Amino acid sequence: MLSKQTKKFIMKHSIFTILLVFIIVFDANARNTESSQSTDTSSIDSIMMDSSYNYWNNYVKQHPDDEGAWLELFEQSENMVRNLLDKTRSYHEPQKLRAQMNVVGRMEQAIPKTYTFYYCAYEGGYRPHTEDIDSLLKKPDIPTLFMHREEYADSAIAVFPNNATADDYEYWIPYLIEEQDTLRLHKMLRNYYESGLYPEEMLQYHFNELQGMEEGGIYIGYASPDIIGKLILQVVLGVHKDKILYDEDHLMDREYVIDLFQKIGIPIDEKFEENPIFMWQQSQIKTLEVFMRYLFDNSTHPIYLSAHNMKHLFLGTGVPEDLQASIYNEGLTMRYSPRPYNNKAVKRRNIEQRYRLEYLRMPFHPAKEEQSQFQASLDAYAANYIRLLHDQLSYYKQHDYERYQWLKSTFMDIISQLEKKNYDVNELKHYLR
Repeated sequence: MLSKQTKKFIMKHSIFTILLVFIIVFDANARNTESSQSTDTSSIDSIMMDSSYNYWNNYVKQHPDDEGAWLELFEQSENMVRNLLDKTRSYHEPQKLRAQMNVVGRMEQAIPKTYTFYYCAYEGGYRPHTEDIDSLLKKPDIPTLFMHREEYADSAIAVFPNNATADDYEYWIPYLIEEQDTLRLHKMLRNYYESGLYPEEMLQYHFNELQGMEEGGIYIGYASPDIIGKLILQVVLGVHKDKILYDEDHLMDREYVIDLFQKIGIPIDEKFEENPIFMWQQSQIKTLEVFMRYLFDNSTHPIYLSAHNMKHLFLGTGVPEDLQASIYNEGLTMRYSPRPYNNKAVKRRNIEQRYRLEYLRMPFHPAKEEQSQFQASLDAYAANYIRLLHDQLSYYKQHDYERYQWLKSTFMDIISQLEKKNYDVNELKHYLR
């Protein structure tokens, strides 16, 4: 049985990585001695001929100080590991391939103590001076497998580059959220905002989501992109600081959940204190459902869910059907209420008094190449206003024609902006008929 310290350590890491380790262990233990000794390496040898990998492998030999080249080589090597995993459905050969290439190990010799090395070591689960992979799989030591990961993460953040990309910020902010390291988190959020890498239109959308919520409301996001912008608003710009933010990605972290309960004022009964749902005794989806029902049943704060990502909650399965009957749309967000109420009146209040929509009509700044990875989300956010608010057009047409004209013209401006980006707007135009 694992010690409490070991359990706490394991829970600090991603679900995927932990499950990967367990599957590696089971896969290795399931093999008999004969099959383990006669592992077919032909697939490994063939994949090693990958041209992109070879190009960057040769390049770093000639330019061993080039961090960008090492990063390219690392990404190519990890793609090869994933491709081999998909091909063989075995976790043994991919791990042997990673050890055979030893990209991060070579990186440690060529560019030690650099951000690129620390990032790749953390992302690749690098173990320095690792023992033979077969011995590791036969006698797994789970704490040892992960003992260096937090060290690499902390080192990467300590040497975080001034020219960091948005991807760098988006990668490490969730780590600091999970670690509950408010000092470093707040510094990184401020730097992210001041870098100009985070699109202002995205901040506007997150602002409007929070604007429609009641004081002290709890916002449940599907993943970190639902949360990061709101944290910038709270920490850097000092608005909507009363809202409690929760990231579903971190549900399996016991300390994160307990901290959330303490903020909300929910008692932690023994089933959560003893924490059986975090010890892999049931599926993660079931854990999500248990948590959500416990939150709904015990919170005195109003609870809101991301309308943008409703279908992705519960690991993509969506909210259970019996709970859907108690979830009402109030515009950009959904609110849980066990009692029926006039949610359309609340939606109209948000449209008329709370949401700030003028930014949707026309951008007054040039497109920024360094923000290009956000474009799909920005387009989806803009389209959300039409998808989620169009049902009020008929009401306004009958009861407030001036408001109807304003809202419809806003929607038409959104469509016009999306058309310029070659966005398929036929669905959105249908809502305005």
